[in-house]
Amino acid sequence: REWFLKAASQGHAESQYVLGFMYDKGQGVKQDFAKAREWFLKAASQGHATSQGNLGFMYDKGQAVKQDFEKAREWYLKAASQSHVRSMYNLGRMYEKGQGVRKEFVKAREWYIKAASQGDANAQYRLSVMNKNGEGV
Repeated sequence: REWFLKAASQGHAESQYVLGFMYDKGQGVKQDFAKAREWFLKAASQGHATSQGNLGFMYDKGQAVKQDFEKAREWYLKAASQSHVRSMYNLGRMYEKGQGVRKEFVKAREWYIKAASQGDANAQYRLSVMNKNGEGV
């Protein structure tokens, strides 16, 4: 942790992400979602896609922040624009369920296709279910 902290304090985005992950999961430190959010935000502000996706998830679930689907969507979009597959899947889920956006099966399907084409099994499954139910086709 010491070396990650030194590098992160100098603005190293990957180290900031790693510290955020450590606090998020309680690995080597006491679990602290607020500290995880702080480190993810520092890395995300430098364009770190995984940190952007993690912030989206925190807003999506209300983890250390007030649940806010619009902010979740914004962070997911930033990460997805950098080919962050999990954020693509999460955007598909938001459109499929109408969380913070109007329920739109066509848009859900578009995001699931992007994630599925990158090998995301959850997106592949959701596409199968949507096909079976005739949703967004």
